[in-house]
Amino acid sequence: MTDYQVTLICTTGEYKPVSAIVSVEESTARTDIIIKGTNKICQKRLWTAADLKKYHYIKAKIRVYDKEKIEAENKARYEAIKEAKYASGEWKRPKKSEKKA
Repeated sequence: MTDYQVTLICTTGEYKPVSAIVSVEESTARTDIIIKGTNKICQKRLWTAADLKKYHYIKAKIRVYDKEKIEAENKARYEAIKEAKYASGEWKRPKKSEKKA
């Protein structure tokens, strides 16, 4: 079983993208993954096919959802931002607490 993130995108740009994570076999076709993700989004938000057309959620994207990889990327991005803030003087480095005996 592989996790995929299915994202529906509003073609007009008026609404934010919505996404869901689905678990399917690796040999599953791309269209089946999109259908399963769309069904999950519709069930969670109580939408129908008419609502998808009404809000222009026509475009869909899928990607493999690897939680460890995403967390590592987010941590690296945060560390880079933190170092840039310290270098610019916007943030101050925390003082190291010394243990008193």
